[in-house]
Amino acid sequence: MAKVKMTAAQAIALYLEKRGVTQLYGVPGAAILPFYDSILEDTKIDSYVVRHEQTAVFMADGYSRATGKVGVCSATSGPGGTNFLTGLYGAFMDSIPLIAIVGQQKATLLGTMQFQEAPITEMAKPVCKAVYQLTDGSKAVEMIHEAWETATKGRKGPVLLDLPVDAQKVEVEVDLDALIASSEPDVLPQASDEDIEKVLEFLKEAKKPVLVAGGGINLSNSTAELKELAEALQIPVVTTGMGMDTFPNDHPLFAGRMGTMLDTPFGNKTILESDLIINLGGRFADRSTGNVEIFKRDAKIIMVNIDEKDIGKTVETELGVVSDVKTFMSKLAETYKKLTADVAATAEAPAKLDLTEERAKYARKTDYDDNPIRQERALRELREFLDRDAFVSHDCGISQIWSCQLFETYVPRTYLLTGGGGTMGWGLGAAMAAKLAFPERQAVNILGDGSLGMSLQDLATAAKYDIPVVVFVMHNGLLGLIRQQQNWFYGERRIDTGLEYENELSDNGNLGIDFVKTAAGMGVRGERVTKWEDIKPALQRAKDLNKPYVIEVIVASDTVCQFSNNGTLKGFNYSDSL
Repeated sequence: MAKVKMTAAQAIALYLEKRGVTQLYGVPGAAILPFYDSILEDTKIDSYVVRHEQTAVFMADGYSRATGKVGVCSATSGPGGTNFLTGLYGAFMDSIPLIAIVGQQKATLLGTMQFQEAPITEMAKPVCKAVYQLTDGSKAVEMIHEAWETATKGRKGPVLLDLPVDAQKVEVEVDLDALIASSEPDVLPQASDEDIEKVLEFLKEAKKPVLVAGGGINLSNSTAELKELAEALQIPVVTTGMGMDTFPNDHPLFAGRMGTMLDTPFGNKTILESDLIINLGGRFADRSTGNVEIFKRDAKIIMVNIDEKDIGKTVETELGVVSDVKTFMSKLAETYKKLTADVAATAEAPAKLDLTEERAKYARKTDYDDNPIRQERALRELREFLDRDAFVSHDCGISQIWSCQLFETYVPRTYLLTGGGGTMGWGLGAAMAAKLAFPERQAVNILGDGSLGMSLQDLATAAKYDIPVVVFVMHNGLLGLIRQQQNWFYGERRIDTGLEYENELSDNGNLGIDFVKTAAGMGVRGERVTKWEDIKPALQRAKDLNKPYVIEVIVASDTVCQFSNNGTLKGFNYSDSL
């Protein structure tokens, strides 16, 4: 492709298409119309309008997590851009590559407090990997190219582009194919031979080693390498909150999950009894570690991370390896296999480790027959119904904690949650984007009624585009996690955590919002479930209909979610105060 004249807006739109972008999520406005017009006229990118700008960035985020590709969202200037900030923050915390494009007042008027002018680059800078403002339209192509490279290379992250409306209209001349072809490969840090030798020495001395799989496993698309390494070493795998779906939960070497909240009892037990912890692509974040004093024991710790700043930041390590985790695991597995090949050829093969029975022995109880429905039973029914490769997205709250403790995952990039940001209202957008990316697979948003109140308007987006997601809302009339903390830590002094009220226009008693009727008003079908036996039939109706569907599961309001209430990692013995 020779150099072609076009506007800056056209160049940005065409660049995205050539990079493989097929979907755009957002809300147009006057200051971003040149870009939107180019999406319509010059590309085959499908554009989806949402009912709140935050849902657009949640969709871009969810799309990236589900596909491993770059999600793209767009909004107008002023409040359009500022409504992106929460989503950008969540993506930044979890190192998710996405590009957010916002309009801006004319470049000639910047700094004069014109209508819908906002200093969005300054506001977004702390929660983005990089921000750009196009004050000179002739630099548009260089800007979008650098933004893409920044978002996708090294430690990935969100990037924001601020486009003054007049700069979007400037004519440029560019060869986009040549520009993209000029991209250099991503050069990632690699573990040295000495690093591998040191790790092998630690493994040789260890009697109870464990692999910890963090979010970096998915980000580096290295779940196959993790499985290969675990099977070669024959040692247990424990996942962190962001690594939930990096290792099949029914694999013989899967020990569970670690943390003060998002844990399984056997997962924590495995960590606490280990004498060598190899953290692969994780950060030892507070939800995984709690009180870090528990790690100051005889166990040795190895951290492998692409970002040197994360190594030893919260937990002291014996060995820090700054490396792409994918190549590290491949190199370690290959070296280990070579070292043991001669022995394996002459000696009887050792028995393979199988943790299946022990994992089941310490599993939490889920087969409750209570009515009102217990949350544990609701999630059990849902997991048993769904396919192995179904997407489940989560909002923050007690529903997320229950799911992380109980919901098994088998396929990478299917368990979508806002990790570092902990955002209520996030999951519906993520589920819709996953479903749009993989129409043949099931997509469910698991959440509580508090979270659905923050994303409810975008049921209209599911209806408008006929996106057959299932919204599985466990309705207890509470901000459940905060109510539980009020009960535990504040002498049961409860303020603003009760969401129930008498709804005179509904037949749901005092549960407040009637989600089924509200959804119907937006064109989404649904039903209320009050008995656990009716959950699977409701899910089957939703599946058969193949339309967006709300299943409002009325759950107990007094069920206590078991997790460490003093911030200390525990095994299978929980506080008596639960």
